[in-house]
Amino acid sequence: MPKQSRNFWIFALLILTFLIWSNSFIAIKVLLARMSAFDLLRLRFIPVAIISWGLMVLFFRAEAWQIVKAHPIRVTLGGLLMVISYNLFLNSGMKYVQPNAASLLIALNPLLTLLLAVRFLHEPFTRRRLLGTVVTFIGLALVVLLGRVGASGGTWIALDKVPYALLVLGGPLSWAAATVIIKPALKNHSPLVFNFVSLAIGSLPLFFFIDRPFIQKTLSLSPLEYGAAAFLSLACTILAYTFWNIAIKHWHASNVSLFVYLNPPLTAIFTYLFFGIGITLYFFVGGTIMLAGIVLATIPAKAALPDEIIPDVGG
Repeated sequence: MPKQSRNFWIFALLILTFLIWSNSFIAIKVLLARMSAFDLLRLRFIPVAIISWGLMVLFFRAEAWQIVKAHPIRVTLGGLLMVISYNLFLNSGMKYVQPNAASLLIALNPLLTLLLAVRFLHEPFTRRRLLGTVVTFIGLALVVLLGRVGASGGTWIALDKVPYALLVLGGPLSWAAATVIIKPALKNHSPLVFNFVSLAIGSLPLFFFIDRPFIQKTLSLSPLEYGAAAFLSLACTILAYTFWNIAIKHWHASNVSLFVYLNPPLTAIFTYLFFGIGITLYFFVGGTIMLAGIVLATIPAKAALPDEIIPDVGG
């Protein structure tokens, strides 16, 4: 596939990924009304582990074994950070933090990923990427400061909830670290199979915590709650994690992470559609500016200035 065409499809794939992931905050909030953060972690990832192990055994045994032999530490650390660390931090904080506020905190991921990627993956940070990041931050500021959600101020975090907000911040730090860790391992392997391997290994410890209270709580869920759990397991994890790995394989990790900035406006839009919580025009203005910044930072210029190195997003 020509590089330009491939870049277009990766860009579109990331947009689809965050259309899915922006709804995860809403699904998480629905389920946390009935269960603890650890219950939700088990409910989401035990089915994911069963599906991943089953698909590997039936269809991908050879490549899965090659991935484990070649990158045992990266697969294990990446899986544990993406499955247990990220979600436990996020679920614990979101028990008391609104979905829109949580999505804004998660939006720190690009900055953390950029710092780690420049340090450990030696990714370049050019003037074009710097400008794109600044433009994206300006759009995010409009969303945060002027695009408040509803009359309840759900975008803001009350002073007594700050400790829970700090827990949410553990999520993007875990995800950024995992992204940088798995990037080199994806170079010669299928992102799909790598996703199954990392999810299977990362979810494995949860099987030791299956108990009767958890089973009883799971069986008592409503149809809406089962739907939210299925959405988190299948769409947000099996599907969207694979999309993420495909993008990480072909683009710089710091470029891919910029798409996390789409979470706040998308979450606000879906919160409005599902729950009728009002959004302001600034959400759309800020979201448009953010998208423009992402395009600027991730799409390479046709010609670089003599003193500027423009990274190839396909690298």
